[in-house]
Amino acid sequence: MDDDERVFDDDEKQRAWLEGCRREEAISGLLERHGDKRLSIADVDEVAWELGVSRATLYRLIVAFRAKRTVSSVEPRSRGRRKNAFVLDRKREKLISLAIREIYLRPERPTMTYLIEQVRARCKRAELPPPDRRTIKARVDRIDRRVAALKRKDSKGVKATKAAPGQYVASRPLEVVQIDHTEVDLFLVDETTRKAMTARPWLTLAIDVFTRMVVGFHLSMDKPSRVSIGLCMLNAVYDKSAWLKENEIDARWPAAGLPEALHADNGADFRSRAFSWACREERIKLIWRPVGAPHYGGHIERLIGTIMGRVHFYPGTTFANPTARQDNDPARFSAMTFREFE
Repeated sequence: MDDDERVFDDDEKQRAWLEGCRREEAISGLLERHGDKRLSIADVDEVAWELGVSRATLYRLIVAFRAKRTVSSVEPRSRGRRKNAFVLDRKREKLISLAIREIYLRPERPTMTYLIEQVRARCKRAELPPPDRRTIKARVDRIDRRVAALKRKDSKGVKATKAAPGQYVASRPLEVVQIDHTEVDLFLVDETTRKAMTARPWLTLAIDVFTRMVVGFHLSMDKPSRVSIGLCMLNAVYDKSAWLKENEIDARWPAAGLPEALHADNGADFRSRAFSWACREERIKLIWRPVGAPHYGGHIERLIGTIMGRVHFYPGTTFANPTARQDNDPARFSAMTFREFE
């Protein structure tokens, strides 16, 4: 932008303003196309991909925009470089984004290796420094899994990320919350000795079906139990401000309150009398997943899969299966303590 077209003299404010303008145009266009009708998930996913944000983030931006209808309401709020922020120059970011769209998101389903080769070749022709493999893969990992599966005509991926018939469709926040446990694909080290632990941590997660927002979690070295469920629900129900401040996290987590219904699998801990009593006491409807029908918990299963995909980048990961792990000993490469991982 020329100097006479600038809105702010400060480069940081100018970048935030330009991004706000881009978001405002995309969101207002999305709302105009639908009028008074409910937004379709497919259109929301498409705009989220265009803006480079998650579906949950886009929904939050839409709420903010509807309230004020201004560019400033959807501007990026953070200042300075955030953790895990992308810092490539604009030319290479654009080149990678275009290559992903033109090459990777195709029905032929080209491999990640082929995409990386093509990105590096394009950088060479443009006389730009080629980004490394992890940089390119990080951009691909930001794409919503369902959006990528649909564009690549990946039937297995589409099925894995689609709520099958019989799923619980919510019409408002906290109407239905899904909860489940998973053993984390990662070995941690002892905080004192720095030696690898023999057991892996367990993660209990709760997600709101309507907003797709994580409302609570609990991380423990103990196996799932009524205690881990209770602590996860405490985290879900109460305001997160104190927890965020205690862990020095500069972010908002606007999720709190009792759910109307809890959707869980048939594990012994979820079927326990204590858990059933606690839900009845707080007037929470308890819904159990039909036996042998994991797709009925599609939202929480998808969330767990996404989080474990991120975990596979950490030292000490066991990966998803022995094939991906090959001959590596994950405990040997473990480096994170429990507190660091949390």
